[in-house]
Amino acid sequence: MLPQQIIAIILILIIFSRIVVRFRRKEISKKEFGIWTVFWLLALGVVLFLRQVDAFVRSIGIVGRGIDVIVYVSIALIFYLIFRIIVRLDKIEREITRVVRKVALDEADKK
Repeated sequence: MLPQQIIAIILILIIFSRIVVRFRRKEISKKEFGIWTVFWLLALGVVLFLRQVDAFVRSIGIVGRGIDVIVYVSIALIFYLIFRIIVRLDKIEREITRVVRKVALDEADKK
């Protein structure tokens, strides 16, 4: 096992332990816990079976190392998640604006 793999495994276990703590404190839902558990177990599997990932990537005709493909997919996923966060933030801002306007109009009617 390569030193990078050992470091990655340790980091994954630390991150997963933080997810478990947040779930026990009820800071995340069962659904979120499940999604993160699957994600980090897949990440752990990729780290543990890196040679097999390389062989699989070569077998489907992608040139390069498997880890390169994983990095590219991860970057695309990060951009998608950022997009989703921005969309959700815009929706929350619109909802807050609507509520504030309603409260302001209600307060103005009382005076």
